[in-house]
Amino acid sequence: MKSEQRHGNLFDNSLVAMLRADIISGEILEANGKAWELIGLAPGPGVSLTDFFINDDQRVQVLALLRDNRLVENYEIEVRSSDERSLWISMSACYYPVEGMIECVLRDITETKQTLLELQKVNFELDNFVYHASHDLRSPLRSILGLINLLRIEDNEKAKQNCVDMIEGSIKRLDNLVQDLLSMSRNNRVNDAHVEVNLMNEINYSFANFYHVSDTKNLEIVTKVRQPVIFKSDITRIRIILNNLISNAIKYRSYERERSYIHIDVAVSEAEAVFVVDDNGEGIPASKQANIFDMFVRASESSEGSGLGLYIVKNVLEKLKGTITMESEENVGTRFTVRLPNNLIEEPVIA
Repeated sequence: MKSEQRHGNLFDNSLVAMLRADIISGEILEANGKAWELIGLAPGPGVSLTDFFINDDQRVQVLALLRDNRLVENYEIEVRSSDERSLWISMSACYYPVEGMIECVLRDITETKQTLLELQKVNFELDNFVYHASHDLRSPLRSILGLINLLRIEDNEKAKQNCVDMIEGSIKRLDNLVQDLLSMSRNNRVNDAHVEVNLMNEINYSFANFYHVSDTKNLEIVTKVRQPVIFKSDITRIRIILNNLISNAIKYRSYERERSYIHIDVAVSEAEAVFVVDDNGEGIPASKQANIFDMFVRASESSEGSGLGLYIVKNVLEKLKGTITMESEENVGTRFTVRLPNNLIEEPVIA
């Protein structure tokens, strides 16, 4: 009797989630407080473990292992709590065939698992980055070397000038890639204090930076900024966002239209600033839209850019706790909508 009482006290007061369940129905027969807390329910009858599995194939696999081996140790599964939270659980369980019951010990490893998944993502992106960056750095360098060899043996002055122009183009592409890499590095390392930002001025500066890059004949630019309150943010990151979106809109305008346009609409409130950048340019093919914010993805086959611009925008916005959405149709146009919190109350800068 005392042994059973000690066992019951150990079960009920354990700091680890423990439960017993029917192996066929999955109904929880008994659980301690930690287990009920983990799945987010008050103790009560009729609760089944099967309700919490996200992947039913995984549930079937766990049951098969228990039936075959009578024991499962540190099996990692993804489950959904009663309040729809996604959790990663490490489960150790014993199966008792006579009673038709399983005893489980559960540990919440969500934080550890998310850290591991994030590290795996970072490693994948790093490998991807090194591969593509090496290729994009070597390509213009090889082109320059080839053009220099041609320049050495060429006698025709017009042909020589053509080689020089092409060398200049390769150097500019290389410089653009280096600038993008520096933007990525700075975004990951530096957090500047939030300052007051005049968004009309910043938009005008961005257009001035890129207006000469492309033939802007018959290009209509309309900017509307409603900023009745002060807007505070990281001005360097705001400039990165505007420069990338505006340069893309100019770069990928449609020259086949009689009238092409870029419309920018900005509305600022005490809570947030909403930017809408709308154009009737080339648009983005449906096949590329799902990955447009990924590293080294180019929206157009004719693009000579690094394929990092929108990836950088997305990462900058993550730092600012903002969001970006895109609507696009090939040969019709593209619209980007950016939402940024207005940091009127300065938050501590976290490196």
